[in-house]
Formats: sequence, structure tokens, C-alpha cells
Amino acid sequence: MVASNSIQGGRSGGGLACGWRWEGMLAGIVVGLLVLSACIGSSQYFHDAVNEATQEMVGKRYGSPHKTQAAADGGEIWTYFDRGSGTAGFGGQVRGGGCRAYVLTFDKQAVLRGWEQQLCQG
Repeated sequence: MVASNSIQGGRSGGGLACGWRWEGMLAGIVVGLLVLSACIGSSQYFHDAVNEATQEMVGKRYGSPHKTQAAADGGEIWTYFDRGSGTAGFGGQVRGGGCRAYVLTFDKQAVLRGWEQQLCQG
């Protein structure tokens, strides 16, 4: 006679359904870390690019800004919106990823002089 532990690969309890739950949780953690690293990547780029990057360089990396406006000193202010994504939770409900705005300030020579991250308005 074969013991029940050997049929389940040496694990007691749990079974196949438990394995699926762990895989789902692991997948959720991985997705969350990827989203977080993407956000940190933009912030770190802007931080490192102050006083060095030009509008052309930022535009090549991130594309056209979602919003532009003239700055008081003759430069420009560019805004990029990161709306995140909705993800389904374990309960089946969709949670929003939130919205962040990256506001970049360029001088007359088109050099990045400052940036800030804000929550989206409206």
C-alpha cells in the first residue's frame, strides 16, 4: 500500500488548489514589483537628468508630452501622465493603479532645470 504523502509528492495537505493560489500570489507580486520599478525608473531618470537633458533627449525617451505650457521665464513646462493600470484582485474586483503626473521645467535653452511628481488633478 502506498502512503498518501508519496502521491502528493511528499507534501501533506494543500494539494493542487493550494499550488494554484501560491502561483497567483507570486504572479501578483511580480507584476506589482514591475509596476513599482517602472515608476522608480522615471523618477530616477528625471532626477539624474536635471541640468543635463534637453527637451529633445526627453522627447526621444518618453515621446511627446501630454501637456505643454509656457513658463514665465520663457522656457516650457511639460507634463507626462502615468495613469497606471487597473488590476483584478484576488476577490475579482478591479483596483485602479492611480495617476501620477511628472511635471518637467525647461529653460529658454531647452535644458531640464527641475521636475516634480504630483497626483493627477480631476
